[in-house]
Amino acid sequence: MNHYRHFIFLSLFLSLLYTVTAQKINEDSLQQIIKHSRYDTARADALLALANYQLKHKSEDSAGLKTLGQANALSEKAGYKHGLLQVLLTTGNYYRAKNNWANSLHNYQEIVNRTENDTDTLLLKARMMAFNNLGNVFNFNGDFNGSLGYRLKALEIAEKLPVINYSFLGIIMLNITSDYRKLNIPEKALHYLRQVTAFYPQLTERLKMEYFYEYHEVYSPTDSAALAYAILDSISYGLKHFNLSPFQQQDFTQMYYKLSGLYHLEKKNDPASAIPIFQQSLEFAREMKSLPEITSALYNLGMAYAGQNRIRDALNYFQASFDSSVSQSLKNMTLKNARQLAKYWQLAGNNGSAIAYLQKAMELQEQIYDDEKTRQLNFLEARYQAEKKENEIKSLELKNAEARLVLGRRNRILVLTGILSVALILVLLLLYRSARQKRLLAEKDKTIQQDHIRFLERQQQVVSLQSMINGQETERTRIARDLHDGLSGMFSTVRMYCSSLVHEKKELKENPVFRKTVGMIDQAAEEIRRIAHNMMPEVLMKLGLVHALQDLCANISAGKLLQVRLQAYGMEQRMNPSTEIMLYRILQELLNNIIKHARATEAIIQFNRDGNRLMVTVEDNGRGFDQLKEDGALHAGLDTVKSRVDYLNGQITIDSQLEMGTTITMEFLIHEEV
Repeated sequence: MNHYRHFIFLSLFLSLLYTVTAQKINEDSLQQIIKHSRYDTARADALLALANYQLKHKSEDSAGLKTLGQANALSEKAGYKHGLLQVLLTTGNYYRAKNNWANSLHNYQEIVNRTENDTDTLLLKARMMAFNNLGNVFNFNGDFNGSLGYRLKALEIAEKLPVINYSFLGIIMLNITSDYRKLNIPEKALHYLRQVTAFYPQLTERLKMEYFYEYHEVYSPTDSAALAYAILDSISYGLKHFNLSPFQQQDFTQMYYKLSGLYHLEKKNDPASAIPIFQQSLEFAREMKSLPEITSALYNLGMAYAGQNRIRDALNYFQASFDSSVSQSLKNMTLKNARQLAKYWQLAGNNGSAIAYLQKAMELQEQIYDDEKTRQLNFLEARYQAEKKENEIKSLELKNAEARLVLGRRNRILVLTGILSVALILVLLLLYRSARQKRLLAEKDKTIQQDHIRFLERQQQVVSLQSMINGQETERTRIARDLHDGLSGMFSTVRMYCSSLVHEKKELKENPVFRKTVGMIDQAAEEIRRIAHNMMPEVLMKLGLVHALQDLCANISAGKLLQVRLQAYGMEQRMNPSTEIMLYRILQELLNNIIKHARATEAIIQFNRDGNRLMVTVEDNGRGFDQLKEDGALHAGLDTVKSRVDYLNGQITIDSQLEMGTTITMEFLIHEEV
């Protein structure tokens, strides 16, 4: 699918002037308005529409940016706030298209800053669009949590508009569905899809097709073949009856072929039926001259032939897809093909080719990882630059406010000087009063500055703490993924080498050292998977905190030395994923401390949740400790726990006495729920 399959862009231009097509007559009409209109606002709107046309349709960057500058100057002159916001919006869209994230984020954030207290409908729509487009930037860069946060803010505005625009509402809710789907939270994705279902008849026909697509993607991981077929039938109906543009018709037709073929291959396990559908997909992609879709269709044909055990045919299509993806620098598709070529060359008995492609796959995986890290670093740098620019603007505004304050003081002094000429006594009284006022103002300014400094220090501490903890979680996730995807792949390669050696030298099969080596390789691979699971348990992301802690307690209790029980009250509803991860890390660290230091035989974890209030208690029957004299390792562990509790704005109480065990109580206010 093309790029708008991943996220949908909004447009809030005025209905007449901002509907610009590739026809010359519209450009001439806009020029006439710019030259002859009596109203500055109308001229500003026309300049904005012309700039959008030049940037998007004609790719005239220099001319478009110049026109935007003229629109900005005219809007400033006329005090036309909506025009100024549209300049920022168009500029942000331009830089987003150029992958200039820092400038794109700055322009969208500027819209948010300028509309903070506005209630005008047009300005609220601009604010809504800015939040949605901020979500688009974060979505494109893989930060789906950040994307979701902005899109939820956009939805809050859309739902409060005086007149509901179902197109805006549908676009934002489908975006939110996509974010939850990519965060692997299908129940929330389905929740928003069902909300869209309530006003499905009011959607445009293109959005109805997007709606079908999201339903398919939410349900595709499930085993419901009947539901998948029903969704495909809806897409087929839309292709036949909906009024779609030629481009949309081609795009959704290609999508239908692909999804239909995958349905027969994966849901019905019927590769024979999938092959002619994928052949149609390939022919249609060639008619469209879409190289990425051609590459995808070739790969799908390879998978279908592989499903029939037609190894040679499968190898031919995988090789064609591999060559096509290499020519287009499609590294992820190249990696998929290399893995399949390695697998089926081995099945064909050509271990040399299998090993060669497996080595290519490993090299590609490393390159993709490096590219991903570079992209993430570039986006982080862009966010830093955007925040830096925002801080500079705020600093400049503060200086301007101080300058105005100084000017006001000077004016007051001049007035007092004029009054002094009236009477000496009055002058003395006024001077005394002025001096007193200055002293009070100076003391007040000093107090304000000190309060501001303390506030900034607290903010910096919070930011540092959040950055450290987020960095730790990101690094845990990265290490877990590297262990699972990197080292596990390497162990699989070593295992295949050993299999090849046994195939070539039969006597190795009876060699006890060789068999023990193979057994240790399997044990090491299993240990790597266990470590990866401990660093970022899959059950935590899929089933939630309570299930993850039940697994953790069961694993610890299985060792017989410490029996851990979990009691959870009021925890039926899940919390925000980041909150659940942080609570999991806190309890993981506390249990590690009990195992290492407490010499306890029993421990209990208790959750009590009442609305937004959450109480967590951890007790053990260990030897306890003197809180003023605990050893360095225990002190470091408790510091880690306290920092994570602070991150969640919680409170922690530790009650421990020697030989009487330890009770740790934590209290949180949970504001966000998934």
